Amino acid sequence: MSLINITTYDAPLPGGHYSQAVISGNMIFVSGQLPVVPLTGDRLTGDISEQTLQALKNVLSIVKAAGGDITTIARTTIYTTDVKYWEEVNRVYADFFGPLLPARSIITVAGLHHGCLVEIEAVAFTL
Repeated sequence: MSLINITTYDAPLPGGHYSQAVISGNMIFVSGQLPVVPLTGDRLTGDISEQTLQALKNVLSIVKAAGGDITTIARTTIYTTDVKYWEEVNRVYADFFGPLLPARSIITVAGLHHGCLVEIEAVAFTL
């Protein structure tokens, strides 16, 4: 079985040697998404709520490009730079997913690229 690389202009293009996502079988593996606006490449530097929502939108755009939708996101990993952000990240995440409850890890890290406060990766499946 070979991997299928996914590319969409509805999410930030990779800044290095990796794919936005790959499909293996019916599984979609989405690379970590920063709060970057597609097409313009503008990095959101506002509060954690704004950054979290943009990162989630980027993840969902890639999942859709790979043949899934919000209901097929099975797992996310959230990286944030301070435990003090967890409550607000969780609020934005809950608003975004509504009644859906993907499995999730949230990990505090020392820093993220470009000074971002959050990065989110996901595993989903195709419809």
